[in-house]
Amino acid sequence: MERFNPESKKWWVLGVIFSFLLLEFFFFMDRPFFWDALTKAQRANWLYGNDFSRLVVPTELNSGHPPLWIGGIALFWTIFGKAIWSARLLLLLVNLGVCYQLWILASRFFGKELPWWLVFLVFLEPTFIAQTTSLNNDMLLLFFTLFGLNTLLTNKWNWYALALSGVLLTNLRGIYIFLALAALHFFLVRKQLLVYQSKMLIAYGLGLLVFIAFLVYQYIVLGWVIITPNPHYSGHREAVPVSSVLKNTVVFIKNILENGRLFVWIPLLLLLWRSFRRKTPLSSSIRTMLLILTVFLVTFFLGFVPFSNPIGPRYLMVCYLLAGVLFIRLMYDLSIQKSLRRSLLVVIMIGYVSGHFWIYPPTIAQAWDSSLAYVRYDSVEAEMLEFISKEDIPITETGTQLRMNFRKIAAADASHVQDLYFANPDLQANSYYLLSNIENATSDEEIRQLQQHWQVIKRIDNCGVFITLYKNPKF
Repeated sequence: MERFNPESKKWWVLGVIFSFLLLEFFFFMDRPFFWDALTKAQRANWLYGNDFSRLVVPTELNSGHPPLWIGGIALFWTIFGKAIWSARLLLLLVNLGVCYQLWILASRFFGKELPWWLVFLVFLEPTFIAQTTSLNNDMLLLFFTLFGLNTLLTNKWNWYALALSGVLLTNLRGIYIFLALAALHFFLVRKQLLVYQSKMLIAYGLGLLVFIAFLVYQYIVLGWVIITPNPHYSGHREAVPVSSVLKNTVVFIKNILENGRLFVWIPLLLLLWRSFRRKTPLSSSIRTMLLILTVFLVTFFLGFVPFSNPIGPRYLMVCYLLAGVLFIRLMYDLSIQKSLRRSLLVVIMIGYVSGHFWIYPPTIAQAWDSSLAYVRYDSVEAEMLEFISKEDIPITETGTQLRMNFRKIAAADASHVQDLYFANPDLQANSYYLLSNIENATSDEEIRQLQQHWQVIKRIDNCGVFITLYKNPKF
């Protein structure tokens, strides 16, 4: 495999990417915790409010995931004051680290032959961009994953140990990443794509030792590890029947192809099929990247599909980025007409941008933290709340699955934000109902009942992101 020489790369490209992240930080500085990240706000709030009296949150708040990310947020609140901007400052630092690691990885596999500007195309992946704005733990997990890949490929066992410890302490999905990196290490050495060094085995031992130490600590404090007794989350760790495995397989494939990614994956598969059919020899860089992508895909498939936990598109984020790097390198290594190559690059760019505008019907669940479509929700919500206030519609009689009752936690207890205390959703008891496609909790049957039998009082739409206020015909 070609050796990466950072001095031969355009460092100012990384400067442009860092500048974009700084602008993004200032633009999103006051944007509250959103969607799944709201639970991280609740847990970080507990650690902060209890002065780190212990390093794990109580069972009633605990989903089983390690606390590295929420601990980091609580620490930044302690240092800089409890505010959204200080949590986003932590996210900015993580984003800078992720982009640096991704830049190194992409530059290593691009080599000297590819135009420097193609690095930007890798960074345009829509779920990746969306996650740089989300106060969830996925960017921290991605950082340690890419850090692990880069240190594995350079046989730096001490940094590799840090990366392995990081993935295990950030999220339980880090267990799959740990296994994927270990399997990848084995296959790279076996296929003579990486020189074997026995010191690298120390990294696995250190990573496991750190994780086991955390598990022992949590067991002493809470009396359980990994599988939480909290009924709200315990159902996500169960094995599913064959019918659900098939359904999860469809969801797995859908996640890979949606938000414009089909314009990368379908041509990528066609190029690989053509090269295998023609027995075209592939460079060591392409064989290495193909092996990395395959190992991660297989590991995630076996780790996600047989179980009941919903498969979020962000879970596969590293695969999307690896596929982008592989596809671009493959286009330049294979004998493809220059005009076709340019057309494919333009299609990828358009596809990635279009990914932020993919909106499904309300009866189809959508991962709203997988594109920037969710950004349009704030203005819609604000306009609807203003209408409700102006028309004196009682929110205590208005049911909704939206997280209206957690606005203060989502805003990190900003003084000007108040919880609104909407009613629990119950179509038999609610006088009004607030429905938005930004949530997936209202069932298909309930949506049909609202659309067919309830009166529409107000609907606000912003490029497909909507909120509708319904009135119960019984009242």
